[in-house]
Amino acid sequence: MNSPRHHWGDKVRFVNKTEQQCLRCDVVKVGRQEWQGDRPIYWTEYWRELERIDRAGKTPACSPEEASACGR
Repeated sequence: MNSPRHHWGDKVRFVNKTEQQCLRCDVVKVGRQEWQGDRPIYWTEYWRELERIDRAGKTPACSPEEASACGR
């Protein structure tokens, strides 16, 4: 069974970071940028509420049932 794809909302831009929230399951995709010497380094993290979701560089599955089970 395949889970549905994320439906990302509008990007919220900060100085060295962007955030997008999935409109189905409330996972937040955070894009970050840091500088190492004169080169930028980019990476993406995924968060649900205040917990970081560690998926070894892969996007976590969209789980609307988890969000509804949490009372959302």
